[in-house]
Amino acid sequence: MPLEFPRDFDGYMQADFGGHGETVVYTPNGGTAKSITIILNEEYVDLDTGSVSVEGYNPVATIKTTDVIGIQHGDTIAVPAISIGDTVIKSATNFKVINLQDDYTGVTVALLEAQ
Repeated sequence: MPLEFPRDFDGYMQADFGGHGETVVYTPNGGTAKSITIILNEEYVDLDTGSVSVEGYNPVATIKTTDVIGIQHGDTIAVPAISIGDTVIKSATNFKVINLQDDYTGVTVALLEAQ
């Protein structure tokens, strides 16, 4: 049973309400692009293969499930550049969805791969 309503996530996701989100362009594979708000993180990954440990970061998008109904592997998310004044801190990046984690409470986490 969800603890919150989908509209409750608006304040958390949208930057203009004091949240942590950023506006991106979501395009379903073969579908029409639309603007949505996500929280983009770089999650730490540590893979222990037994003899060699591999460490790194994997991009992850936290999304309101109602914004991406029917999201699938292969869909794309285009993130604009992040700038402060004239200084670009992070270049614009296109991502492909490679895995999904729906928590059934109104939030979907998409594991991404930079293109």
